[in-house]
Amino acid sequence: MTLRAVIEKLEEVPEALKAEYIEKDGKFYLDLDNSLNVHTAIAPLATALATVKREKKTIQDKLTALETKTAGLPDDFDPAKYADTVAELEALKTDPNRDKDTEAKLQKERERYEQRLRDAEAKRVADLKAKDTEINERDTLIHETLVDGGLTEALVKHGVASQFMGATRALLRGAVKVQKGDDGKRHAVVTTDLGDVDIDHFVENWSKSDDGKHFVVQGKGSGSHGSGNGRGSEINPWVKESFNLTEQGRIIKSDKDKARRLMKTAGRTSHEIDSALAS
Repeated sequence: MTLRAVIEKLEEVPEALKAEYIEKDGKFYLDLDNSLNVHTAIAPLATALATVKREKKTIQDKLTALETKTAGLPDDFDPAKYADTVAELEALKTDPNRDKDTEAKLQKERERYEQRLRDAEAKRVADLKAKDTEINERDTLIHETLVDGGLTEALVKHGVASQFMGATRALLRGAVKVQKGDDGKRHAVVTTDLGDVDIDHFVENWSKSDDGKHFVVQGKGSGSHGSGNGRGSEINPWVKESFNLTEQGRIIKSDKDKARRLMKTAGRTSHEIDSALAS
């Protein structure tokens, strides 16, 4: 029996062969990918199809390789003509009776092609350099934003005096590094003996250390818990000597930055300060 490639109704073929057809647009088509391996009567067709597929893949592979090789060439550069020019010139040079004018013409043509290749390569290198410069500038901006911005925010939060801000930022900047987290985003962190910590925790611990406490706004009276903040006779309603809930509420309502600074001077923890300011 001859298998037809396309039929109108499945009833036209024996029951055993109905599974070899697939329906499309109201008609039934022989499933060649399946049937060619099942029916020995058309084995030659299967072999031919396999050969065509292999040849198609070989051609596609060669085309891909050629596209990759010539991707950086000028749009109007013809590799075949260049190859012909070089071959013709080399062959001509072996002829002792060669025409000098023809040789000079071919040599000039070859030099023209090769100069265009050099120009294309120079442009490619320049483009790559420009892209690298753009990437480096972007990375530098991201780094400075994360590091300097994070340090400034943390130094203000933990009470470093404004006159020391630039110096402390420069002092701590070298300890901060930027790295990508598991979320793919960049984060500024500081490596410590206990592992990586964010800038806020690092500055908080530093501000309480012997090195950092000298840069923190100090209160009037005994150490960092005095009634002032190093600004003359300013009263701090969070310290024991001048504790005043009404005044605390007024300052929180009118000037949260001042409230944060005074609470920090009075020895309040970051959690206590954030809770008070959020209330």
